[in-house]
Amino acid sequence: MTFDRSEFIALIISISIETLVVGAWGKIRRLEWRSLILVASGSTLFTHPILWQLVKELSPHFNFNILILSLEVLVATVEGLMYKLAMGYSWRSSLTISFAANLASYTFGLLIYQL
Repeated sequence: MTFDRSEFIALIISISIETLVVGAWGKIRRLEWRSLILVASGSTLFTHPILWQLVKELSPHFNFNILILSLEVLVATVEGLMYKLAMGYSWRSSLTISFAANLASYTFGLLIYQL
């Protein structure tokens, strides 16, 4: 699997946004925010290339907005599982932080896409 320039930029932006959200959440809640940042980075590094490839292959066959939103929900769930396994948090906390981080990244992506 190879990265094109736009995919690499999107990956870096996603990691930046998600680690910022997760790190801030961890800091506010007095959790191991440094470990959370590592999990956020690792989970995004794992899921982002898969998501990118799925979007490229499936977008001609599905409504783009519905496809992206559906895949983001799947990604947030997988990343929530990673938080659960790596950090030992409850399902609720793991999914909450994952969905918050992915919502921030998704929203930023929408804003960039509109420009």
